[in-house]
Formats: sequence, C-alpha cells, structure tokens
Amino acid sequence: MRKIYLFQPPGKTAPFLDFMDSLDGKAQKKVLFALKKMVISTGKLSEPQVKHFSIERYRKFYELRERIRVLVRIIFTIDEAGNIILLHPFIKRHQRNTYQALEISLGMLEQIKQSPETLVEYHFPD
Repeated sequence: MRKIYLFQPPGKTAPFLDFMDSLDGKAQKKVLFALKKMVISTGKLSEPQVKHFSIERYRKFYELRERIRVLVRIIFTIDEAGNIILLHPFIKRHQRNTYQALEISLGMLEQIKQSPETLVEYHFPD
C-alpha cells in the first residue's frame, strides 16, 4: 500500500495541512476520501480525478482534482517506491493558477532533494 508524504518547510507547518484547515468540513471529507482512494489504488491513477502533466518540464507532477463548489487542486508527485508526495494545494480560479502552482511545486521538489528531512509522513485523521 502506498504512503502519503507532505512537504514541510523547516520551522513551518506543511502547506497541505494549512490548506485543509481552510476548507469546510464537507470539502475536507471529500479531499481525504480522494486521497484514501489513491493510497489504496494499485493501478494507474487516471482522469478525471487525477491529471498527469505532459509538458516536459512538469512531467513528474500530477494534479488531484476535486470540485466542491470550488475547484480544489493538489499538485503531487510519486517517488520511486510508489509513495505520494503532496506538494502544493490550491483553489483554482484561473488557468494561470495551475502554472503558478507547478512552478511552486518545482521549488518544493528541489528543496526536498536538498533536504530530505522536509518530508513527513501523513496519517489520516480518525
């Protein structure tokens, strides 16, 4: 079974946790359900819930897509062991939001390569 890891900058909380705190209860449940499905799934993650980016610069990224009155997106990557690393969550309001999130995610991935301790395992709330 896959594990989920969060990017957590030194001395700060993980962006994913801050983002989840900003969502209402129904939205949180829907995002957590989608993440649980991804963890359990042994097959290829596919659209419409998960989008794989095909542009060379962003080929290592995926986007979890949920619609809960707003468009919730979470940029993530998958490591060599098949584990999911959640990078940058956001509310999509414009097309450019996705490109901004991808650029932020590139920076996060670079920080992870330099400091692997910025990854923390995520445990689902009970």
